[in-house]
Amino acid sequence: MPPLPANLRKALEKAVVRARDAAESACQAALRALGVEAAEAPPGISDEQRALRVALRAKQRQLGGAFEQLVAECAYEQWHLMLFARFLAENDLLIHPSGAPVTLDEVAELAREQGEGDPWLLAASYAAAMLPGIFKTSDPCVRLPLAPEGRKALEEILEALPREIFTADDGLGWVYQFWQSKKKEEVNASERKIGGADLAPVTQLFTEHYMVRFLLENSLGAWWAACHPDSPLLAEWEYLRFADDGTPAAGRFEGWPDKAAEVTVMDPCCGSGHFLVEAFDMLRKMRAEEEGLSPREAGDAVLADNLFGLELDPRCVQLAAFNLALAAWKVAGYHELPPLNLACSGTPAQGTAEEWRHLAGDDYRLADALERLQAVFRNADTLGSLIDPRRAGEAGTLHGIEYEEVAPLIERALSRYGGQDPAQVVFAEAAADAAKAARLLAGRYVLVATNVPYLHRGKHADTLKSFVDVCYPTAKTDLAATMVARCLDFARERGAAATVSSQNWLYLSTYRHFRKALLENRTLCLVAMLGEHAFQSAQAAGAFPVLTIIVRRRPLPSHRFLSQDVRDAAAAPEKERLLRGGEFAMQEQLLQVRNPDHKILLSGAVQGPLLERHAEGLQGIATGDYARFGRCFWELPWPRDGWAFQLSTVRDTVHFGGREHLLLWEDGKGALARSPGAVVRGVSAWGKPGVAVSQMRELPVALYTGEAWDNNTAVILPKDPGHLPAIWCFCSSPEFTFAVRLLDKTLKVTNVTLVKVPFDLDYWTKVAQERYPNGLPEPFSDDPTQWLFHGHPCGSVVWDEEAHHLVQGPLRKDRTVLHVALARLVGYRWPAELDPEMKLAAEQREWVERCREFEPFADEDGIVCLPAVAGEQPAHERLRKLLEVAYGDALSQSLLDELLASEGSSNLEGWLRDKAFAGHAKLFHNRPFLWHIWDGRPDGFSAFVNYHRLDRQNLEKLAFHYLGWWIERQESDRKRDVAGAEARLAAAQELQRKLKLILEGEPPYDIYVRWKPLAEQPLGWEPDLDDGVRLNIRPFVTAGVLRAKFSINWNKDRGKDPTPNASGTVERLNDLHFTAAEKRAAREEANALG
Repeated sequence: MPPLPANLRKALEKAVVRARDAAESACQAALRALGVEAAEAPPGISDEQRALRVALRAKQRQLGGAFEQLVAECAYEQWHLMLFARFLAENDLLIHPSGAPVTLDEVAELAREQGEGDPWLLAASYAAAMLPGIFKTSDPCVRLPLAPEGRKALEEILEALPREIFTADDGLGWVYQFWQSKKKEEVNASERKIGGADLAPVTQLFTEHYMVRFLLENSLGAWWAACHPDSPLLAEWEYLRFADDGTPAAGRFEGWPDKAAEVTVMDPCCGSGHFLVEAFDMLRKMRAEEEGLSPREAGDAVLADNLFGLELDPRCVQLAAFNLALAAWKVAGYHELPPLNLACSGTPAQGTAEEWRHLAGDDYRLADALERLQAVFRNADTLGSLIDPRRAGEAGTLHGIEYEEVAPLIERALSRYGGQDPAQVVFAEAAADAAKAARLLAGRYVLVATNVPYLHRGKHADTLKSFVDVCYPTAKTDLAATMVARCLDFARERGAAATVSSQNWLYLSTYRHFRKALLENRTLCLVAMLGEHAFQSAQAAGAFPVLTIIVRRRPLPSHRFLSQDVRDAAAAPEKERLLRGGEFAMQEQLLQVRNPDHKILLSGAVQGPLLERHAEGLQGIATGDYARFGRCFWELPWPRDGWAFQLSTVRDTVHFGGREHLLLWEDGKGALARSPGAVVRGVSAWGKPGVAVSQMRELPVALYTGEAWDNNTAVILPKDPGHLPAIWCFCSSPEFTFAVRLLDKTLKVTNVTLVKVPFDLDYWTKVAQERYPNGLPEPFSDDPTQWLFHGHPCGSVVWDEEAHHLVQGPLRKDRTVLHVALARLVGYRWPAELDPEMKLAAEQREWVERCREFEPFADEDGIVCLPAVAGEQPAHERLRKLLEVAYGDALSQSLLDELLASEGSSNLEGWLRDKAFAGHAKLFHNRPFLWHIWDGRPDGFSAFVNYHRLDRQNLEKLAFHYLGWWIERQESDRKRDVAGAEARLAAAQELQRKLKLILEGEPPYDIYVRWKPLAEQPLGWEPDLDDGVRLNIRPFVTAGVLRAKFSINWNKDRGKDPTPNASGTVERLNDLHFTAAEKRAAREEANALG
């Protein structure tokens, strides 16, 4: 059957997520009915229930001790037993104890005849009997009885699923990923370091069918094709690629066994068994052809001799076992299968180090080795298949002791715990599983094939981090690369590792030593770059996988490997098509060693002098808490003590851009410098010229003029400032992006990679002389979101390509014109106007000087009422007069109509009332500095206020002077029976009431600042502009007095504070509220303490 189509995959995902919730609810109720969570058993339960309770409590301890873990385990077992029963039934493989297959309808009929009541319970009992190694009757989670209503909820979910889900090739494979989806979200949201029980849900990702087949067919299939070039099996393998001479393009895999019976395949991260099931399909046909076996004989022989699997999560082992059993039974019908070579590598060792030492008797060297190994197996729930009992590296050294001498003692240590009572049985089974896993972990295999887990080092728990530091130091940056290295350790000499992994290890400089050792000591057979969107699952968003086959042997001097690049294909189906029949190339392996940082490039070797000869690639500052240390410049009046300009990214290449932000730098002596989460970099470049590169996707650039910059931007700093024009011409050209992307196709390129590209200084110097004969332009910008902006509503400065210098351009007519004019009306001025020392182009400075003519229009208190209030003209008339000065004789009604049309309005009054605030918020990144406060009526009171001037005094002025005047006017009109006066009065009074609440500042109209102690929290309306618009605008948003909604929230910020904040935790919570009484009490206490 074909793989699941997208619509059925989505239906399965929704069903599984619902099933987990329902199963956990039902199991929690059943466990509490037995008193599992309580210290004492409830009175009145039977001896059988009491024994089950004891076993369940033991299971809880074995899982880690948390009741929630036991609930999750029971829910998994209960749901999957029912699910597996339906998988069997829909494939005509659900077997009655008499040996005959039965349908679900027949099971329902049997249930009625036998008085069983629930047919699904009966079907589950049949499935459990068929799968004793998967659903162990001794497991208390399997034996837990659910209440009828709980089981009914699960049955309804299961019955609603279409039959096609259960007959598709990959239906079962998606189940576990969907089961873990909510857990994955919860773990990621917690921001805790990942280890133990968190690893599986975060790193499990179902492997696309085409990836599995491509890797297996070009490794196992290529070997078979070299040995049996006339085999009819070759026609079945659509992903197997051949060279021009008819041989397998990925190689012949010399050194592998002569017979399929001797080929061993290990998947150390087997998940639901996708690789193993596909390898089973290939190997059973090979063995049938070679040995003349029947389908049943061949299948059983492959299960017994060829296939091996390990997985961190025991539930995945269960799924993989069922998947293999189902595959075998589909071929040869239901029959008893040989024991499967599957084990959970994530079961921690029981017993103390002293108990393990005791097993060595008087041999202290052996005792020392056992103690170190015990320390590793003790952390198996985090390390899993990374554990290699044969290697001394995990815990130091085995002092020359052969593993074969230690192995029997390890098995004794891992399997000695157990007994007859219910609690001991639980631990005995776990110990036996761990002993089996140890045998498989110590094995060496012909082919290791897997999709490795992805987890960046920054998310590693300490146990994992420490382990890879010692054992895999050159591949430690990501668990994906670490597991690639471990897979090569699993491979026997001349064996191969075929992996789906993250492409980062092919490029990033942090892996340069790993790559060098691999290129010099291992043989690359295949590298297929898939790029973004290779997985169809939304849970794989941001993954950039690469498919590799690597042989454990030194490369021959002339060795070439198959390379295929399908990164430009937009989606998985197109990538799959190209892997099957698209062009591929053959690359010389040893030439790759010569590449910068030994990067593995599918374009071949890099030639020519590199940019790094003439420039450095520098990283920017990572604050670790931008919500605290970063602002948009318009959020603060300028200049502002402690704040410095900070460069960030640009969307497109421009001469000057990325200049929206400020950094709370405080001369490097403030909270940022002391913050343990901050990384301060690049300070030595401040004040020098260079090129700022946005590190994502197309790598757009802007000129750098010596500011601080953030960690999404890298600065290329010329070693000789005289080379800047040449370097700018190169970096702003398509050739730069192309050259960098040949080296690194990751979403975000490192700063080091940016200068590893070939750079012809003489050529680009000539280009610079032609393009910029008068030198590079001085800073300029017509963008009001840039601190360089001149402040003129319609002035412009442009680069004249023909004259090769800046000129004053035509008057602007874009949608920013009205917003700039309105900002000037409420008294806002741009930093370029307020800093006479700011370096600007002369043409830019001219516009700055012309802005003086707008000073008479600036409102003194920053409050501009839309209607005529308290003797002031209405806002639209004031705005019209300002535009007349800005445009001069050029202003006409048609021009004004054009400006308004760009904002979706027909007149200034309507634009101010209905569109201006929403447009302003959007233009200024949802951090508005002009606030439109209104009473909710188009004919009512409204005013724009300059946030920078909205202190307590001005808010009172707004509420009681301007709004008070309006209220008096409406009271007067009401007395004179003016139409609408009554409604306008009520709306205005309600607005005044809300503004009073904001002035008082009681919850929910208070301001909360996460990084300030309670004693320093604002009392009432006491905004500290340094805290930013996001926090200070909350009372107004909560009160609903702003004209339009815009995108803003007070969700928890990423990361954790180094010490408890005002919330009493280290969580970066923002939507908290404190009463004025609590704040006053904290202030009094702080004052008393001095």
